[in-house]
Amino acid sequence: MVLQVPVDVARPAFADSVSGLLAAVEGLDETALLGASRCHGWTRLDVVVHVLGGWHEVLGGLVSRTEEPPTVDAATYWRAFAAAAAAEDPVAELMAQRRRTAFYARPSSAVAHLRDVAAAVLRGAAVPDGRQVFQGDVLTTGDFLATWAVEHAVHHLDLLVDEAPPSSALALARATVEALAGGPLPTADDVEAVLVGAGRRPVPGGWGEVGRRLPVLG
Repeated sequence: MVLQVPVDVARPAFADSVSGLLAAVEGLDETALLGASRCHGWTRLDVVVHVLGGWHEVLGGLVSRTEEPPTVDAATYWRAFAAAAAAEDPVAELMAQRRRTAFYARPSSAVAHLRDVAAAVLRGAAVPDGRQVFQGDVLTTGDFLATWAVEHAVHHLDLLVDEAPPSSALALARATVEALAGGPLPTADDVEAVLVGAGRRPVPGGWGEVGRRLPVLG
C-alpha cells in the first residue's frame, strides 16, 4: 500500500519525535544508559549513538535536493531499506555499533552530542517542501521526514522508558506498519501496534492474515 505524508503533517511529527526522544534520553542517568534496550545486544547508549549516526545522515538528506520524481514513499522506503540490510551480517553490525559507542568516554558525552545534533536537525527540518535524495532513493520532503519520525518512535520505545513517543510520531509509525502489512492491525493501542510491527514484541495470537505479515519494520 502507498503511504504519502503531506509535509504539514510530517514536519511537526518529526520535530515532536526528535524532542521526545531527546527528553527520554536526558531523563536517564549514566548507569541507566548502560542498561539493556529492547534491541538484542544493544544498551540504551548503543541506541543513542545509533540515532546520532542516523541524524548525521538526516542532515545530509535535508540538503540533498532534486527535481527527480520520487522512487519510494513513506512506506515503500522501508522495503528498500530492508532489502539493502538483508545482506548485512547482524553480528558484525552489532559489534560495529559497540565500537562506535566506545568512542565516547562517558554516556554523558554521547548525550551532550545528541543534544547538539538534535538542535541542528530541528533547524534543518525547516527545509522547503520538495524532494530529497536519500540512500540512493528520492522521497518527497513529507515522506522523508515521516520515515524519520517513525525511526524515532521505534527507538524511543527501545529505550524502555515510561514516557511513550509523541502521539503524532506513533500515528505515523502505525500507519507505516499497516501500509506495509496491507491492512489494519487488530489493536487499539498504537504502542502495541508499533512494537509488534517492528518485531520488538511477538505477534499476538488471533491477528490472522495481517499478523502473518509482521514484523515489517527493522
